Amino acid sequence: MNWRRQFGRLGMGAALLSCASLTLAQAGTTDAAQWLQRIQQAAVDRTYQGTMTTSAGGVVSSSRVAHICNGRERYERIEVLDGQVRRQYRHNGLMLTLWPQTRVAVVEQQDSIADFPSLPANGARALESYELRAIGLDRIAGHEAEVLMLKPRDGHRYAQRLWAERETGLLLRNDVLGPRGELLESSTFTDLSIGGKLGADTVLGPMKKLDGYRVVKPQSVRTQLEAEGWSLKSSVPGFHMVSCVKRPLDAVAEGSAAEQALQTVFSDGLTHVSVFIERFDTQRHRPMRTVLGATNTSMSRLGDWWITVVGDVPMATVQQFETMLQRRP
Repeated sequence: MNWRRQFGRLGMGAALLSCASLTLAQAGTTDAAQWLQRIQQAAVDRTYQGTMTTSAGGVVSSSRVAHICNGRERYERIEVLDGQVRRQYRHNGLMLTLWPQTRVAVVEQQDSIADFPSLPANGARALESYELRAIGLDRIAGHEAEVLMLKPRDGHRYAQRLWAERETGLLLRNDVLGPRGELLESSTFTDLSIGGKLGADTVLGPMKKLDGYRVVKPQSVRTQLEAEGWSLKSSVPGFHMVSCVKRPLDAVAEGSAAEQALQTVFSDGLTHVSVFIERFDTQRHRPMRTVLGATNTSMSRLGDWWITVVGDVPMATVQQFETMLQRRP
């Protein structure tokens, strides 16, 4: 799901080449926003391939990824290297997920939520909630990188440390840090090639060869909280609603067998929180809270409804999202 996890905690002292710490705010907000824009654009407009390793809560996994930019056309393939075999192929907004062991192919529109090595398209908004500083130079997977620190201006979010490739701006590594500076989760390229020519047929070919697969096309419908009978009693500072859709709970269920959930996504320009609303089921639902790395999840009942809130934010922020929802009369 989220690739942003990797390795254990690394000290920033000897690991970084010594250079004076520069507050980008001193150089102007425009310079800071340009760094975030470069990172976001590089993930979309550059051709690259490599291996990503992610780590959170003691769980480590790797994926092989290739991203191809050909004019206005974008192609991507991802192969998960651990656990159950899973491959993803994307052409512009269309995404295909293959599960070879069960022979299931899921075809859907690409989720608008950005994951490593990208940032949300509205990443400049992050400067409202974070202070951005350049803290040194480093090397990741053989590439020279500028190291940036995003320090939160309040307790509603975590600090993040970014390694951006100096020439292209491509994000090479992303750490999420706790309130005491501890590493909660991380993702990084362990090998990476930027540029070159990669064939689009390595993506389009598998997307067309689905013989023997059960093809499932879950439908997501854009909507609004108010149209579905919900409203917000308050808002969490810095977070704005970026999408609201109705989607099947189980992507591989067919027809009427697929129960629907309402998913609303909020973002502060750097991280996001998802709020899911579904009908309460006494057989399936038990209140609980879980933590995995930086990802906090809370599940609770609200009348006839079941609320799940998940995000890479502190549990107190998750609970604030949970309590601000109310069912309209």
